[in-house]
Amino acid sequence: MKRALRTALIAVGILAGGLVTLTVGVVAALPVIADHIPLELSRVVMSDGRRQVEMQGMVHVAKPDFYSGIARHIAQRRQEGWLVFYEEVRPDDASNPAGVADVLRRLGADWNPESKQHPYEMMASLLGDGLVLQDNRTLIGPPGPDARNVDVTLSQLLAALPSDDPDEADSETIDLAQLRDEYDTLPGWVQRRVQAAIRIMLATTASGSMVREALPPALTTLREDKVVAAIKAEPDRNILILYGQVHIGHIQTMLKDADARWRTVSSKAIQAF
Repeated sequence: MKRALRTALIAVGILAGGLVTLTVGVVAALPVIADHIPLELSRVVMSDGRRQVEMQGMVHVAKPDFYSGIARHIAQRRQEGWLVFYEEVRPDDASNPAGVADVLRRLGADWNPESKQHPYEMMASLLGDGLVLQDNRTLIGPPGPDARNVDVTLSQLLAALPSDDPDEADSETIDLAQLRDEYDTLPGWVQRRVQAAIRIMLATTASGSMVREALPPALTTLREDKVVAAIKAEPDRNILILYGQVHIGHIQTMLKDADARWRTVSSKAIQAF
């Protein structure tokens, strides 16, 4: 993960300084290119012949109208009697700013636990203007019998993540506050092209296996196993699942591997930004 994050930032730096490696025309066109390659998230419906499972890919930062559309869809499904399963690392004894900072450090990023901004909120400006943080309480409401958090606790996540090893060649971390501050000092035209470069990279890799393979199993398989187990535990209910886009394809595969009756009924894309 650290190597992947660093590689992405280096790539953005190359694009931002494009006079060295790219033509002026390509650099100037990056915002236009980004507008034609939006970040699209999957909405996939599967069925085993008895009930339906709908999986909505999510992203932690997006346009307000994306989240308002998701909220309306959730309300409709709940009115129809569906269960809602959603992703959110659950609070427990380790759920404090220091615990969150520890998770980020093991993934290659430094974040000050005393910061007044959530890490995703801090980095939102690198993706675009007017983006907001995903808020499950606003989208879904409080957890209950028909709206369930299906995820690991922070303690479970910390236990499953590789521990820090100062001798590893890939042990260097990226300071999120410093990165954002450096971005804020860039001229506006450079900021717009950095935003565009990151958005293009996200749009072209969000659903691919490369991103998933770069993440530790604690962030992928461990959590996807919980989703599949929760689906199996409700054999007679239709279920709407809200989970990160990177997980959707593998959850589909796991369901099909577990029961050959599962098939994809429909699939469409929803634009996040």
